[in-house]
Amino acid sequence: MVRPDIAPANASALQRGRRSPVIILYPQIAPPGGPRAVHVPDTRTPGGTAVIIRDLFDRLLDLLFPDRCVACGCAGVLLCARCRAGLRPYPPEAPPAGLDGMAVGWLYEGAIRQAIHRMKYTGMRRVAAPLGDLLAERLRAAPLPADALMAVPLHAGRLAERGFNQSEELAARIAQRCGLPLVPGLARCRDTGHQASLGRRARKGNVEGAFIWAIHAQPPARVLIVDDVLTTGATLAACADALRAAGTREVRAVALARSLAPDAKAPRARI
Repeated sequence: MVRPDIAPANASALQRGRRSPVIILYPQIAPPGGPRAVHVPDTRTPGGTAVIIRDLFDRLLDLLFPDRCVACGCAGVLLCARCRAGLRPYPPEAPPAGLDGMAVGWLYEGAIRQAIHRMKYTGMRRVAAPLGDLLAERLRAAPLPADALMAVPLHAGRLAERGFNQSEELAARIAQRCGLPLVPGLARCRDTGHQASLGRRARKGNVEGAFIWAIHAQPPARVLIVDDVLTTGATLAACADALRAAGTREVRAVALARSLAPDAKAPRARI
């Protein structure tokens, strides 16, 4: 809700091209501690009005429906400190065939598994923000050589079904936090379907030739591909093949989580 006594002045200021105004919310719906100021971008820029509406709507939802941890349900944030502390890091290992380097954040279990499922299968896109922040912290602590980030692409049909590419959401967050550019161009040219029920050999054959470099500009020399869950590495290797065919020299990858091999020893959580 906008105070009516300042609305006309704000509209006039926008029309005259002055600095972006600040809209004050009524104290009745403001959080404890007083009303929050909402900075409004210049509506003359493309999408400016949509940004204003989305920003106001998101803030109103925050007031009426505070975030809850997707793992334990406690109020305040989408992934609470206690659940983050309970994540078990994935042990270091050699990268899958076809990659020059690989980093996996955590074991695919518990809170990280619940968060990924909420993001991918219930359309909770905002969960990508805390998950992307976790990956960015991981990369800042142990950087991988890269000139740019890329996300594992979805096929157009799957993208239309889900509404967003979860790997691209993670990559965009990492780009913000780590200062690396997120570069488009890698595309999935064939729908490979769901691979969850396929074995290692079948996965490799299923994704072979499924990716292409789809623009005329040459890709960066060193690329870091972002994915949510690593299984056999076949998808990432197929992405790497497409990039190398277009001129990339080195391809590395980072993933949020991976299931531990049955004969491997799991590390303890850092509490």
